[in-house]
Amino acid sequence: MHRVLILGGGSGGSIAAKRLAQWSRPGEVEVVLVDRSPWHEYRPSYLWVMTGKRQPEEVRRPLKLLEARYGTRVVQAAVTRIDPVARRVDTEAGAFDYDFLVVALGAVLRPDPRTEGHEGPWELEHALRLRERLREFRGGHVVVGPVEWPYRCPPAPFEVAFMLRYLADQRHVSDRTRITVFHPWQQPMETFGPLMVEGFRAFLRQFRVDFEGGFQLGAHDRDRRVLRSTDGRMLEYDLAVLIPPHAPPEPVRNSPLAAAGGYMDVTLPSMASPRYPEVYGIGDVVAPTIGLGMAGVFAHFQADHVATQILDRVRGVYLGELYNMVGVCVMDTGYMGAAVWCDFTDKLYGRSPYPDCRLLGGMRLFRSVKVGFERLWFASLFGR
Repeated sequence: MHRVLILGGGSGGSIAAKRLAQWSRPGEVEVVLVDRSPWHEYRPSYLWVMTGKRQPEEVRRPLKLLEARYGTRVVQAAVTRIDPVARRVDTEAGAFDYDFLVVALGAVLRPDPRTEGHEGPWELEHALRLRERLREFRGGHVVVGPVEWPYRCPPAPFEVAFMLRYLADQRHVSDRTRITVFHPWQQPMETFGPLMVEGFRAFLRQFRVDFEGGFQLGAHDRDRRVLRSTDGRMLEYDLAVLIPPHAPPEPVRNSPLAAAGGYMDVTLPSMASPRYPEVYGIGDVVAPTIGLGMAGVFAHFQADHVATQILDRVRGVYLGELYNMVGVCVMDTGYMGAAVWCDFTDKLYGRSPYPDCRLLGGMRLFRSVKVGFERLWFASLFGR
């Protein structure tokens, strides 16, 4: 029996465990999943936690449910070291050998003095703290933006801003509420191509949100409530929603698996390490290396493909899932929903500077789609 060790129980790791269980035959693989948290959390719903639409227990499920449903052994422990030469991973619960390794450790938020004391819904506890601040919000200047690019879910700062406009309208304080998205990008969603730029400019106008482009945050004066860019521009605020810088997880950064930036190096389309072909990387931990944004949908489709790759090598031949290089994002703008569909195939292979994107917006239907997918996600993975 071949042991498949999965590091991380987020979107990619959990889907990989599910697919290996669904597609394998008895006795083919033993699947062990290691995560420092006992929970699988559905990150897109953090924004609903921020606005009080969801409670923490509604956006997470125990990872241990994977054991009963799929036979996956779930170990709650932090990963401390990855040794691809010895095919061994050290954790706080001991060492694990493997025949195949799937690294799905994501990206971590890096502490930064520029974001200290200001919350953004990029972790569950931060979303809860921001919710408490929003309880008292009765108008003023709100600024939303990232310290650096990349970060999880590229459209999310805009979605946050649109939801805050809706909240201000609900409380009848929109006439005294100004909202600004600042960003290192010169134009909104510029790395996704001209069509997306124009579409998001239209959204910004519709929801009365300003955009401050090319804003590299250099300093933050918390006493005066002022953000200062590296080129000298200043943004005064009453409420700041800030995205901390993201970083590769330490066990990857300190291993031979890392590329120059510290995130994992993989080869397309296999998603395997170029030096250690029995090691695969999926999700945010490889996104900057291959030129993708950080999003659960990419981890999901990569997990499908990697499970196919592993079973092909176990059996000698297995026809399964090709690497689907499409990404889909559904946004809740408060009043309605919007959906972004992008095919990254040409971009990933260097044939185009942008993905091929389509933007569908202005329909209440998409809010229902977002709610429905949240329920489907939990039901399909955990049965409830």
